[in-house]
Amino acid sequence: MFGAIRSLLHDLTRSLRDASTGARRSGGGGSDDLAHRHRDTFASTRMSHLGGSGPFIVSARPIGTKPGDPPISRTLPLPGLTHLQRLDAADWLRESLTTFAMSVASFLPGHFPAYARVYHPFYLHGGPPQAYSSWRDLPALAGQNIDDPLTASSVAMDGVRSAQALTGTPTLSIIEALVEHLRPATATPGECYFALWEGFGSTAVPEDLLPKLELPNRAYHVFAGPIAAAQTSYDAYPLGYHDQFANLWWPADHTWCVATEVDSAWTHVGGSRACIDAVLADPRLESVETSAHAPW
Repeated sequence: MFGAIRSLLHDLTRSLRDASTGARRSGGGGSDDLAHRHRDTFASTRMSHLGGSGPFIVSARPIGTKPGDPPISRTLPLPGLTHLQRLDAADWLRESLTTFAMSVASFLPGHFPAYARVYHPFYLHGGPPQAYSSWRDLPALAGQNIDDPLTASSVAMDGVRSAQALTGTPTLSIIEALVEHLRPATATPGECYFALWEGFGSTAVPEDLLPKLELPNRAYHVFAGPIAAAQTSYDAYPLGYHDQFANLWWPADHTWCVATEVDSAWTHVGGSRACIDAVLADPRLESVETSAHAPW
């Protein structure tokens, strides 16, 4: 159900983009100019936060152009990131991820010594995380056992006491904590990769940007950057409901991998025994140990 809602929002955003393109061609486009100002503001904010060098430019063909039309350069407000023109860095994922939603190993490679499932917090609509957001309290609050991914997803999306879990992306605070543990667990913290699902309708990434990483039931835009770039939000509109962070990220030496499935209210982390022990012991993270063959 939630995937269908995302698809509907994606189509709506696409229609709005087409409309704004027509407005520009006819001399209008005030709202589009405002969106561009928002993106410029967002870029400078994230650049200051990450210490990046600024936005970068890609060439793409906007929706509605003809096959023979030249590509248009676009500035993406994603400091610290470089869009990959070749996807060799993701070959190991294509080789490893051959199923969809069958087990933890459907979402990240299954060869790691240890795995953790990190839960996303529950929020009141428009409000801060609540005291009863702990997933450990959910069975009592929801009146049912939560021991499988389908039940957990249902509770996360339907909500508990007017609160819903953040789905499809972790919070910035979760990412900051993970980066602290993952940085010393790789020899290549300056060379990492970040994949964003193509279907999010409100990101700064043009949906027609190529190439895309094709995995079972999902396609992703892939970027490269230092591990700190995990904190970069791809949301085009900083005044939106929440940031949108990468769905998959990993270092060049493949010592760990982080995966947030589009319809899940949790993030999986695979890595060394010591790395995952550190994640599980962090009081800032609500996490449990899992395994490559577990259903979630």
